[in-house]
Amino acid sequence: MAFVFAGGCQADFWGPHCSNRCQCQNGAKCNPITGACVCTDGYQGWRCEEPCEAGLYGKGCQLECVCQNAATCHHRTGECICAPGYTGAICGERCPSGSHGPQCEQRCPCQNGGTCHHVTGECSCPAGWMGSVCAQPCQFGTYGIDCSQECPCRNGGLCDHISGQCQCTSGYSGERCQDECPVGSYGPQCAYRCDCQNGARCYHVNGACLCDEGFKGPSCQDRFCPAGLYGLICDKYCPCNTSNTLSCHPLSGECTCAAGWAGLFCNETCPSGYYGEGCKEPCVCANGADCEGITGACICAPGYLVSKHTHTVCTGTHVCIQSQINALGRLRVKISES
Repeated sequence: MAFVFAGGCQADFWGPHCSNRCQCQNGAKCNPITGACVCTDGYQGWRCEEPCEAGLYGKGCQLECVCQNAATCHHRTGECICAPGYTGAICGERCPSGSHGPQCEQRCPCQNGGTCHHVTGECSCPAGWMGSVCAQPCQFGTYGIDCSQECPCRNGGLCDHISGQCQCTSGYSGERCQDECPVGSYGPQCAYRCDCQNGARCYHVNGACLCDEGFKGPSCQDRFCPAGLYGLICDKYCPCNTSNTLSCHPLSGECTCAAGWAGLFCNETCPSGYYGEGCKEPCVCANGADCEGITGACICAPGYLVSKHTHTVCTGTHVCIQSQINALGRLRVKISES
């Protein structure tokens, strides 16, 4: 027995004598009298053949979708279907860090702290890195974001591919490796002290001694001429006072005086107020005292004594004179008693 609507027609038929077949689609029912389609949720049109327009859903396509970021909503339920790179009930959130793409199911391939685009997965590299997955350090001579900065290092110095900080080669120093090691030092970070003698300078890179004319040896410690002689063929006698002289230059015969001595031939004591090698050190004695030419020890003026604490500064107010006055007083007393 066929199913009959309350109006009298069997399902899918309408009109007088129920002779017309319904043309409705997508589960819609037709009015048994007029044949008009009654659409189910999410459909529209004379025959309910069309889904709701974009942005609308539900009964009669009257409800507006609330989805964000180019998401689409299901024409019947309004459920949001997120575009690649987004997630959440209304697609209002980007993919969590480390994922991207449709439904945020793809893992980011970026290395060394790189971040990927939430939609495409393209890597954005941190400072100092490059390549499709940030696996390669900046090329030689560049550093920073996108490896766009030029390294400022000089004299063969290498710069950190991230910060650009210079790592100087042996023999150089400074923020940009622009300076040679200070005189008397050499090597990596200028950390080594030169060991050259007789006024020789050392090469700032490896410490090799650059001897003055007339000297030889790894430390320029040897003279070409025997002691006491100088000249191109070592045929001249050094004019220096031997006991007061450190050396006689093998070519010029110039005297290098020992501490406490001065003059062309090292036969003069240091001028008053100075001491030491070359008589270059000023005395530090007080109260009119002079100092000994070799060590700088104070030679106190009458009435002063060398401090027990410093051994170099003359202190006290006429201690010696007062002691003599006291001694004379005692002597007078003894004479008067006798």
